Amino acid sequence: MKLYYVPASCSLATHIILRELGMEFSLERYDPSKGQTETGSAYAGINAKARVPALEFANGDILTEGSALVQYLVSQTPEHELALPIELMARARVQEGLSFIASDFHKSFSPFFSASTDDAAKERAQALIIKHLEYLETTFGDGREYFVDNKLSVADIYLFVVLRWVEASGLELNTWKKVFAFRERMNMRPHVRAALEAEGLLEAA
Repeated sequence: MKLYYVPASCSLATHIILRELGMEFSLERYDPSKGQTETGSAYAGINAKARVPALEFANGDILTEGSALVQYLVSQTPEHELALPIELMARARVQEGLSFIASDFHKSFSPFFSASTDDAAKERAQALIIKHLEYLETTFGDGREYFVDNKLSVADIYLFVVLRWVEASGLELNTWKKVFAFRERMNMRPHVRAALEAEGLLEAA
């Protein structure tokens, strides 16, 4: 498998999970400013949406969208601690968590990664991020260590990646003590650190 990625972006979640699962894969960096990968391939021919992640399989198939990718990957290793639960409600809870992160929390950071965003839009986005962080702080109450049902899941990996962007919005994550502690715990996982190192992010982690 080959993962097309942009350092520190949402593709980091797929990267971490590939390492957590012990899968064989290679990395190819995508440069959005050039529209090309590091080997000179036009990325539009790989993923017409021009976004990461994209995972290319040995038979040439390409799968995109982070939530779909992480669920597909863990379905290959049902015995792993990151596997989706068998019980339907527990599985739906993980999917619920992934949906919140992808549709609400992740998207609220978009204005901070666009050069054309004005200050008013950034202020509105920051207020929305604060709202989401307050919700997460409540979720991690009473000694809870993980986001969904207090059990490690793919939602925790994705959440960790998005929480790494908080400072880019002008906020300090340690204002939300429980959420900050969660990010620090996840940051110390060996496979997380290996992925950060591979993307040149370890010093900034």
